[in-house]
Amino acid sequence: MKILVSILLVLTLSLVAFSQAPDQPSPQGSQASPGSQGQAVPPADSGKNKNMSGIVSQDGKTFKNDADTKIYTVDNPDALKGKENQHLTIVVAVYPDTNTVHIIKLEAPQQ
Repeated sequence: MKILVSILLVLTLSLVAFSQAPDQPSPQGSQASPGSQGQAVPPADSGKNKNMSGIVSQDGKTFKNDADTKIYTVDNPDALKGKENQHLTIVVAVYPDTNTVHIIKLEAPQQ
């Protein structure tokens, strides 16, 4: 009987100690990917944003960067509405794995 009580006491104390442990982040944390799947956008002051100058495509869905001539898919093309075929300077969050950018801010083109 004493052994059973001891085992129950150990199990109870373990359960109490476990329930008070702080939550640990999952090793398979969810990283949002760019696009319409609900992408996580870095805040404007995160240091991960870039300034780019280039041309907006005719349909406003892509942006050709002047510096490296890469063409990026714009995941929020509404931000470029009315700017089709224009040369712009923009602040973007870049997602290099998918060649996608998220427009954060439009700036006047540098002269």
